Amino acid sequence: METPLHHILAGPVRRPRRFRAGGRVGVVAAGWLLGLAVSVAGCAGVRPDLPVGAESEPAPSVVRAAEPPRWQGVDETLADDARPSDVLPEGSSPAEARPSGGVLFNDPGAPPVLFSQDPEILRAEVAAECLSARSMSISIRDGLDALVASLYSSVIDPAEGTEALILGNCAPPTDIVREMVAKGGEQVLTPVAERARALSAPRARRAIETAAADGLTRNLELNGSGSGPTRLARDHAMAYFPSEGSAVRIETSNGIDRLYRRAVPGFGVYTFIMVGPNVERLAQPDQARHRELFRLVETYAASGGDAEAAPRPDAHVFLIPVDAELGGMPLFNQVAADLSDRMRKQLIEDLRGQGEADIAAPLQKGSGPFLVAALEPDLLSGGAGAYRLVADLSGLEIEHLYGVVDAFDRGIGPELAGRPESLAAIRDRLRGVRGPQSGNAGTVATAEPVWFFMLGGPGESGAGAGAAIGRLMLGVAALLKNEPPSA
Repeated sequence: METPLHHILAGPVRRPRRFRAGGRVGVVAAGWLLGLAVSVAGCAGVRPDLPVGAESEPAPSVVRAAEPPRWQGVDETLADDARPSDVLPEGSSPAEARPSGGVLFNDPGAPPVLFSQDPEILRAEVAAECLSARSMSISIRDGLDALVASLYSSVIDPAEGTEALILGNCAPPTDIVREMVAKGGEQVLTPVAERARALSAPRARRAIETAAADGLTRNLELNGSGSGPTRLARDHAMAYFPSEGSAVRIETSNGIDRLYRRAVPGFGVYTFIMVGPNVERLAQPDQARHRELFRLVETYAASGGDAEAAPRPDAHVFLIPVDAELGGMPLFNQVAADLSDRMRKQLIEDLRGQGEADIAAPLQKGSGPFLVAALEPDLLSGGAGAYRLVADLSGLEIEHLYGVVDAFDRGIGPELAGRPESLAAIRDRLRGVRGPQSGNAGTVATAEPVWFFMLGGPGESGAGAGAAIGRLMLGVAALLKNEPPSA
């Protein structure tokens, strides 16, 4: 028995269409062969709830007045139990709408997904995709990124795409706005924000405007127009710049703490670089110092070798928190300031816990950048007596930065590999770098401020501020006499 054509068209919600080399592949019923192509050139869309031959209604550009605002009785963040079936065509169910394979999320090698231009079908398709993502425990970040990319690939109106994502409970509206603007740029900011505001509670207006502004900032970063480190990092990673044997490496992790607590093992010395607090609002000289340091690291470290080579115990390595999504930009623009701040704050807590409050203070108040060298692939000490070398570059003149990078970025002799003497060798080279200028120019025997510190070792438990002050005084005396300080 033949199925009437209008029953076919009013059937379950179809999955987004895929395009392949052999032509369009989608949910094609035998009824297409009965003459449907006679007047639907361009697939402008026959609404499933209209009889065959009926004229399609134009897609509304705003939420229909007959529908109550989405926020009435629903929090603006959209409850987790919001039902995607609310936006499915009549006669369909979530079970029927859900794609069997999660077409956007579990098949990265598949052809692109193309969504329908019809707003109602679009909303149903997006809702089905989001339901599929939730069923597979796909993260909001990864699922939303894939969905927004496919919406733009399908040339979907940005406002319609925003509405489909919000009604499909795909993510909080602020995340949706941020991602839509980040990928669409300034030209989509107004329609995306307006549609999100129309679907959200009035109290969400400011949050939506902030999300739109963040999205525009992210768009500039992705296009190489950012002015510095990002606080909108989506893919946190650690960039490796070793002195010997291998080129730049990027290591990502599901847990960002692991990036600096469990770095790639096998190097001789690990030096973590962190930017100063509120790096975006630093004075121009401080900004220039940061930019030059990262330029030197990017230019002179990891200048050769095989990117696949294993870490070597005779190699020093710089580690810099970055956003992997910004790869290809200048290193300073790749820096993930949010991750850097997290590292710096945990280091301050660690130092204070070991009785090193005087050394922790510059990390909190200084302009930076800051370098911390250790023998283990871990920024934090793990206990008293662990050897570390801390350098505070706040106030250091730009012309001295090359000497700093050179002091760290050298191979380690076999006899020093894994030993505290390798850190002491870096310290000794830093003594040849001219430090920040004293305010008492012309005064004889005036010491320049101490800007690097050697921590750890027998008898240095760091059990009080007095011990720290005593070591600082010994360091000043050593600089004046140009000789190593006593242990």
